[in-house]
Amino acid sequence: MTNYLISLRSSAPDGTPGTDMGSTTYIEIPDTKATYNLITDKTDRDRWLGDISGTAVLVFIHGFGNDATKAVSRHNTIKQHVPSGISLVSFDWPSGNSGFMTYKEDKTNAKLSAPHLIPDCLKFFVNKFGSANVHLFAHSMGAYVTETAFQNAAGATKINHVLMAASDVDRQNYQAGSVLLNNFLSNCIDLTAYGSADDDALKTSEKLPINHGAVPLGLKGFPGAGIPAGCNSIECTGYYQRYVKGTKPPPGEDLSHVWYLLYQPAPPPVNDFYTDMREVLQGLPTAPTRAQRGPRDFTLQRPPA
Repeated sequence: MTNYLISLRSSAPDGTPGTDMGSTTYIEIPDTKATYNLITDKTDRDRWLGDISGTAVLVFIHGFGNDATKAVSRHNTIKQHVPSGISLVSFDWPSGNSGFMTYKEDKTNAKLSAPHLIPDCLKFFVNKFGSANVHLFAHSMGAYVTETAFQNAAGATKINHVLMAASDVDRQNYQAGSVLLNNFLSNCIDLTAYGSADDDALKTSEKLPINHGAVPLGLKGFPGAGIPAGCNSIECTGYYQRYVKGTKPPPGEDLSHVWYLLYQPAPPPVNDFYTDMREVLQGLPTAPTRAQRGPRDFTLQRPPA
């Protein structure tokens, strides 16, 4: 099977992807390959687009601290949970400056990458699959890439569902009626935000000088008394603390921040985040994985046996 990525990374002379901004490169690699080469694995955009099968597409945007190898690993993990008929494409922006000391460099690259999301990615998929069949899933700082792209190009395209988990964006921008939220929703049908108050990475993000005290949406959720129209809030703190916290994390991973992607319980239980995601993408009822707290306001739950 083939993995499809859009890379914005700089290239070493031998094609090794770096952590600085480069040009937009369309990548095809076997799913057995741990990373890609910007020289030998690049392909013509139109051929690349033609090779992507299925009737719909899900674009994944990773977070900070992800080099190209980790981006491919994330892609392979998520791909296992994507419904049949939906192709997964990763928008690999140049993060990978590891640790919070270099968080600023990653956030700068995220901002520089954002203008490429619509013209180099989403518009082509809308033309191929139609607006109703293009979806986006952003994790962590990938939400900042999405936010910036949609804010700076209000109404430039229209896709269907946007899902954001552990969103590293200022929650104040997501108040009902805010200009940023209105611009965001002008580019999609709806926004579903998954978050947890027990997220160590986002607790650190809140304290970093570059963020000026902004409280992440993925940490405390939407501000105000209610959830804005066009949005759904999925509160995951209880689910994380009951089922995930205390399990062994993969090496080098902060499970409190990346469990949405990497939590793999021993069967028969499953990672119910992925079940919920599939329900959204397929237009199925979400009642099995959600308990309602109010209008458009839910908690993630494990369905009753």
